[in-house]
Amino acid sequence: MAFDPKVVLQGNADKKKLEENPTVGFTASGASSPEPTEILGQDTTRMAGPGGAFAFKMMQDPTFAENIQGWNALFAQSNQGMEFNRAKNQMGAV
Repeated sequence: MAFDPKVVLQGNADKKKLEENPTVGFTASGASSPEPTEILGQDTTRMAGPGGAFAFKMMQDPTFAENIQGWNALFAQSNQGMEFNRAKNQMGAV
């Protein structure tokens, strides 16, 4: 089988251009994101959103934590908050 070197080089150049500027939102492997589905070195069972950003912010920012505590106090005084706390106590949650 004989290949024309110019055609092969042009094909490689075209392929590289398409990889650099995809026309659709997928990678060459068909994935919608080039990122791995499981980030190595992190606990993927954490339930507080991606990486627990909200929980980390509450732990690191005292002002943010105070604002959330204030909101929780107001919520606990509402009808919905009282229902929520009653149900939580009946289920044995602390």
